[in-house]
Amino acid sequence: MSSVSLCPLSTPASQEPADHLPHPVPLRDPESLAYSYAIPGEPHAAAVARRHVHTALRAHGLNGLEVPALHVVGELVACAALFEPGKILYLTLGWKDDGIRIVLWDPHTNHADPDYSAQCTARRNKMLYVLACVVHECGGSWGIDKPAPMREGTRVWVNIPREGGAWFS
Repeated sequence: MSSVSLCPLSTPASQEPADHLPHPVPLRDPESLAYSYAIPGEPHAAAVARRHVHTALRAHGLNGLEVPALHVVGELVACAALFEPGKILYLTLGWKDDGIRIVLWDPHTNHADPDYSAQCTARRNKMLYVLACVVHECGGSWGIDKPAPMREGTRVWVNIPREGGAWFS
């Protein structure tokens, strides 16, 4: 059975998504890379976040940074979802110093006991070991901004330089 359009000017529908684009979509400048996403702290969220980042990088012609960026995003979201299951996580993707910057914020607050805070940070560091390896191989940097007394939540940031990320891919 063929699909029929109600529009009298329509031609038969193509099954290829690219056929629906009237002209090639122009690439955006990498410097304009600036996206923010609210992500649920659920197991499936890592795949959702990876898909959004994949699309954003492609739109800016940054295909060479996809492999390390998708590794990093998957690790960040999976870790944060384990620390704060069911809570909203915030992911940002931007351009900084000729590379991409990825930041994930989760609502995990600082513990009153410094020993508990140290244990949380150590556990998060261990969980992000693969991320650390990917970032190291790209010549990038990463870190954890611990919750401050006047600020709730934990931020983990990653910088991946364009050249190192392309080499990694």
